[in-house]
Amino acid sequence: MSFDLYFYKEKGRELPESEVGEYLNANLVEVDENGFQWLFENEDTGVYYTFELNDPEDDPEAIELYESFASFDNTRFSFSLNFIRPNFFGLEAFQFVERFMKDLGLFTLNPQSGIDSENPTIEDCKAYYENWSNTNIQFSSTHFDEFNLVHIPIEKSNNIWAYNSRLKEMQNFLGDDYFVPSLILAKQTDTGKIVTFSTWTEHIPNVFPSADYYAVNRKRKKLLRTRDETGLLSYATLMQTFGEYFEDFELGNCKIIHPENAAKVAAIFNSVVFDELLAGFFEPVDIESLTNAVRAEIQIEIEE
Repeated sequence: MSFDLYFYKEKGRELPESEVGEYLNANLVEVDENGFQWLFENEDTGVYYTFELNDPEDDPEAIELYESFASFDNTRFSFSLNFIRPNFFGLEAFQFVERFMKDLGLFTLNPQSGIDSENPTIEDCKAYYENWSNTNIQFSSTHFDEFNLVHIPIEKSNNIWAYNSRLKEMQNFLGDDYFVPSLILAKQTDTGKIVTFSTWTEHIPNVFPSADYYAVNRKRKKLLRTRDETGLLSYATLMQTFGEYFEDFELGNCKIIHPENAAKVAAIFNSVVFDELLAGFFEPVDIESLTNAVRAEIQIEIEE
C-alpha cells in the first residue's frame, strides 16, 4: 500500500517527457534499464521512494479520472511512497517532491487528499507530509503485529535522520583528516530495545552524534603481540572520559574531537574500560520494521 501523487502541467504548455526525465536523472537518480522508473534510495538515511513514467490510459474509467481536466494535461509521471515506514521517510521524500514541482511548474492530483482529491493542485511538502504521515501512523498501528513492527519514538528517529542526512555535507566541510560516522539503529539482544550507536576508531579526529553507545576499535599491545579490540562505551562513559577534549559541532548538532586533542587522548583511549563487549550485544534491525506508531490497542488506551 502506497501514497501516490500524479503530476500535471497547465493545459497546452510545452513540457516534453524527456525534459522531466532528464530532470530526474540529474537531480534524483538515473532511470532504470527499462526507461520508465526512477527508484531513489539514500544510502545514508535508508529512505527510498519512486518516480515513474506511466503508460497512456486506455481504460474509460481511468481516462475519466486522470485525463478529463479542462485546465490541465497529464504528464504521465507519478510519485509513490510506501506506508509502514518511519515518518522521516516522508520528511525527506516530500522535500524533493516540492522542489520537483516548483522547478518544473507542476501540479499534483492527490487521491488521498482530504481537501481536494479530484483536481490537480499545488501543496507544499508540509501538507503532503501530514497527509501521508497520518495514514502511515494509522495503517502501521492497525497492522503492527501482522508485520512484526517495532516502535521507535518519532523524536528519536527524526534526530537520527537529521544527522545521517548531513553525513556527506559534514565530511566535505571537515575534509579527509576527520571521520564522520553514521548513526546506526540496532536492537539490543537481551531487551529487544531499539538503540543507537556510532563508531570511533584508533582515537582519530572524529564526529560524535548523540547515541546510546559508541563502538570503539583499538589496537593494544600485549606481550609481544598487537591485537584488535572492539567494545562499547555508553554515552555517559564517553562524555565522562573524553568530554573535556570535545567541542560542539553545530553543523551536525553533535560533538567533535580535533586532531590536536585526538593525539592527547591516545593513552586514555587505549586504557578505557569498555561498558560492554560488542559481540552479541546488538542484533541488526530492518528499517522497514520500524514505525513511530504503537499497536492499535495501546493507542486506544492512550486516547482514553
